[in-house]
Amino acid sequence: MLFLAVTLGFFVENQREHYVENQREEKYIQSFYEDLTADENDLQSNINFLRHQMSQADTLQKLLFNVDIKQPANGIYMYLRGITRSSGGRLNPNDRTIVQLRNAGGMRLINKSVSDSMVDYYRSADIIQFLTEDGLNNRRLLRERYMPLLNARDFIKVLDTTNSIVNVRENLYLRKADPDIINECLIEIDRIRTLNLVLATRIQLLKEKAGRIKNFIKKEYDLK
Repeated sequence: MLFLAVTLGFFVENQREHYVENQREEKYIQSFYEDLTADENDLQSNINFLRHQMSQADTLQKLLFNVDIKQPANGIYMYLRGITRSSGGRLNPNDRTIVQLRNAGGMRLINKSVSDSMVDYYRSADIIQFLTEDGLNNRRLLRERYMPLLNARDFIKVLDTTNSIVNVRENLYLRKADPDIINECLIEIDRIRTLNLVLATRIQLLKEKAGRIKNFIKKEYDLK
């Protein structure tokens, strides 16, 4: 009887631990699913930002190829400010769940296919973040290049009190139109446009990957 009681107690405790671990696993999976959903929205915002800057780069290149110091340069002022903005385009994936899993040693609780997908997803995000730093550096270089071309008073005017870029009514003019400086700017602009294309493509693929993982999780864990 004593042996039976000990065996039964062990079985009940084992079942209880199994139940608790299943509950923890489901909470982690639900949390990861929510992270991916939030990421999908953020990733699309990043794609939109990068594509908008690519459009600005195309227009800016045309303006600089045909620059005339005697002609109004409102567009050049606006697009130079727009293409060098770094407030958007940063990739910050929601990693609260995988951080918790790693810190708590909880990866063992997760279905291997899902845990492998997690690792692959964040590895892809890390590569994009690395490339994003290159993009930020390109923008910094362009800011350094174009400064001699612009009048400070006019440069300030194209930004309103809400930090939005605006086309002012008065005509704005370049301070100089040095062909060497313009050539350097054109090279940096093309580097920004090209890298933005690469980033937008990679982020789109990451967004699609997030969708596939979500669909797999829904089927595997019967999420509602």
